[in-house]
Amino acid sequence: MNIRITIMALGLLAFTSCHHRVSKENSVVEPTQTQQKLLDAGWTNETPDEDMSEDYGVKPIYGIQDNYFDIVMGSGCNVAVKIMELGTDKCIRYVYVAENTTTTVQEIPQGVYYLKLAYGYDWMAKETNDGKQGKFTRNVLYERSQDTFDFGIKNSREEINYRLDINVVDSKLENNFQTIPIDEKEFMK
Repeated sequence: MNIRITIMALGLLAFTSCHHRVSKENSVVEPTQTQQKLLDAGWTNETPDEDMSEDYGVKPIYGIQDNYFDIVMGSGCNVAVKIMELGTDKCIRYVYVAENTTTTVQEIPQGVYYLKLAYGYDWMAKETNDGKQGKFTRNVLYERSQDTFDFGIKNSREEINYRLDINVVDSKLENNFQTIPIDEKEFMK
């Protein structure tokens, strides 16, 4: 009898816990005017995969060595990062890092790169002929790194890695690398 009561109590607890999560997830939040305009134009609300490259029309380029970026996103926003080749302005990787998470972008080819960063919340996307186009729709900020990241010369055997720390404290970005503001148009290029 005691076992049956314990099992029923655990079952009720599990049901209540799951029901609470479902009702929280299903709560309706009214879109902002900007979001409604995008919805009317065919955009959708979605959280992208961590590696957005191919979905968003970027052909990812990988190196032979395991050169990598560790991107540590603190609190205050989510970030979309484009890794751009310095000499050609070509995007070689495009990643999404959610608030309070860390991702590692591996196999960065040898060369010199800079970053384009988009910060914010409420990611929306739209299918285009070239893949998806996506952007944040709340608390949005765009930047470009002033720092460049040198992953070595071709045929070098040395592995090179960088850790990028991104955090927002009291509405101010605190990164361990230097950036300058850019606009949405520049980020989308």
